[in-house]
Amino acid sequence: MDAWYEIISVILVSALKFFAGPILAKSFGFTYLQTILISSVGGCLGVLFFFKLGARIVQFFPNYFKPVNKKKKIFTKKNKFYVILIRDYGLFGIAIFSPILISIPVGSFLAARFFEKKANTALAIMCMSVLFWSITISTFLFLFK
Repeated sequence: MDAWYEIISVILVSALKFFAGPILAKSFGFTYLQTILISSVGGCLGVLFFFKLGARIVQFFPNYFKPVNKKKKIFTKKNKFYVILIRDYGLFGIAIFSPILISIPVGSFLAARFFEKKANTALAIMCMSVLFWSITISTFLFLFK
């Protein structure tokens, strides 16, 4: 029964902040392949959940997410990073940087907001990115003990 709690906790952590998922899985004593599998499942479930939630939020509040020219916006470094990421790299940039630099919920929301017409493609690319990062992080964790 304790193993199920450990699996569920790794899945939930991977869905919210992906980088910590494989680290938690290794600390629980999972094998290399188990770490990749469980963290990838958690990350992909997080991408799916937050992408669908983000799409619903954008549909429910359509006027809130459109630019309004009432006052000048203040850009922070994080906002500038998001704008450059979307403008220069598009969906692939969001997918690659989402699990590591920005969290899966924020990356999924950005993908749902800007690439809603390509929803299936966006979900597939985001899940492939999660799998790539799961393999990469797990490999580094198990190679450099």
